[in-house]
Amino acid sequence: MRTLIIAFCFFIIAIELAFPVGAITTPPVDDIEMMLAKIQKNLAMASEVTKIAHQKSEKLVEAKVEEKKELKEAVVVAEAKVEKAEEVMHKMEEKVEFYAVKMIGSGVDTSFQEVNYSGPVYEAYLNYVEEGGTEDFEYFRVYLWQQK
Repeated sequence: MRTLIIAFCFFIIAIELAFPVGAITTPPVDDIEMMLAKIQKNLAMASEVTKIAHQKSEKLVEAKVEEKKELKEAVVVAEAKVEKAEEVMHKMEEKVEFYAVKMIGSGVDTSFQEVNYSGPVYEAYLNYVEEGGTEDFEYFRVYLWQQK
């Protein structure tokens, strides 16, 4: 019986060695360490890339801020030019009206000249209409206003 038990034990050991159960598998430590090293390299590279991206974005923001300042200055200059042009245009309109009045007073026909509806001629025309005048402004300006 003893030999039978010993033979049975050798038989179980042989089966165990031939077909391992594999309930506990040891992880491949070298592979895990290689993957961790790759992950660390990738993280280091990603941190460098994000650092460079932050630097580039800061430079871009600074450039955009500078460009915005330049545009604001250009707008101020353009507004000043527009205001100056408006002043010159207003002065020119006053001169045209003044010369139109002088020409009408001298008897020169200015019916072909464009005249703004402002100034003493137009005010006289408004008074003429209020008093019951029926002629249009051009006729009044050329013919009737000279007589007053």
